[in-house]
Amino acid sequence: LPKPFNPRELLARLRAILRRGRGEAEASLRFGRLEVDPGSRRARVDGEERSLTSYQLDLLLALARHPGRVLSRDQLMELVKGTDGEAFDRSIDVHISRIRAAIEDDPKRPRRILTVRGAGYVFARAQDDEA
Repeated sequence: LPKPFNPRELLARLRAILRRGRGEAEASLRFGRLEVDPGSRRARVDGEERSLTSYQLDLLLALARHPGRVLSRDQLMELVKGTDGEAFDRSIDVHISRIRAAIEDDPKRPRRILTVRGAGYVFARAQDDEA
């Protein structure tokens, strides 16, 4: 990290290193018909594997680890990349659209990853989730 450095940048890099350094395998996240397995880096709906890029899977995991919580684009960038995004970086929107196409029954009317206008995205528990 070159000097002078931003303390937020240092914190983001340390979080990323700690996140990668976890030795134990994380349990699969299950939400009804959707299963996200961080260990094998796979997402499945009804047991059928869905094709996602590594970045898209990281985004899905970031959302799924915080169900019901609205995450802004900047928060998602920090969780996934370990750095703040640019103010007008809309690439997250494209990736969210592709994730929806892979995991939603009707991507045009999503029930799992919802847009909160002006705030970000929220991973919602769908009706098929167990209580």
